[in-house]
Amino acid sequence: MSVKGRINNAMAGLSEAETKVADFVLAHPEEVINMTASQLAAAADSSPASVIRLTKRLDIEGFTALKILLATDLTKAPSDPAADSDITEGEALGSIKQKLLGSALQSIRETTDQVNEGEVDALVRAIKSTHQLYLFGIGASALAAANICQKWNRIGYPTVADADLNALLPKLVNARRGDVLWVISNSGESPEVLIAAKEARRRGVRLASLTRFGNNSLAKLSDIAVHTSQPMERENRIAATNSLLAQFMIIDVIFYYFVSRNFAASAQALDRSHQVISAYKDTLRK
Repeated sequence: MSVKGRINNAMAGLSEAETKVADFVLAHPEEVINMTASQLAAAADSSPASVIRLTKRLDIEGFTALKILLATDLTKAPSDPAADSDITEGEALGSIKQKLLGSALQSIRETTDQVNEGEVDALVRAIKSTHQLYLFGIGASALAAANICQKWNRIGYPTVADADLNALLPKLVNARRGDVLWVISNSGESPEVLIAAKEARRRGVRLASLTRFGNNSLAKLSDIAVHTSQPMERENRIAATNSLLAQFMIIDVIFYYFVSRNFAASAQALDRSHQVISAYKDTLRK
């Protein structure tokens, strides 16, 4: 993962002193490459200890390794400083394609780089043992919830997706202890998803979440929390392009891992699903 991606993912959990160092690194990567830890600390109005703590939080083995990664990132950086910016009025199609491709690849790569195997394994085991899997997401995250629902229903797991609390809450009231609610929210702070999460905990429903990396409220409430990278999107974004791509990517990773751990049963269920859909399509051709 790029240094910028690591910092964006960790930013919410950094101390004030560490944040000063991180902000300086993001703003002046070329200068940092030629600095010592003490020089960086002075330039960022922080301390050498904060520089070292920051590298540990970024899962980088020391300040020298940080500078090597920065240098590598700079060689990969686009020559156009606006390459990761939002689209502009009257922009050429070729420019739009390059911007979307570059940002999408980075979001997907950084999401897969930070996948935590322990979190994924815990979620896979929870889904395997549950009687009912509930999905909840609003806005663009509702598309991710529908994606999960379609995948697991195809391999024989009773799954239902909702994008409305009026539909979800009655289900949670009647859920059995040990059922799983998997909530999808990029920010992890939407009021609706937090209401759903708190209700699940009150009812003894196991709570899983999919949010962007960071110290958000939904992740803190969850029994199992999986994360995407921090998406490269502006505050006033036109569409949730990168966050949705990252969500779809990690959902695929989890699904394929689930199938690999339950291969025989999943293969049989997928075959039955394929057969019934094929038969249905055949009737339409007659």
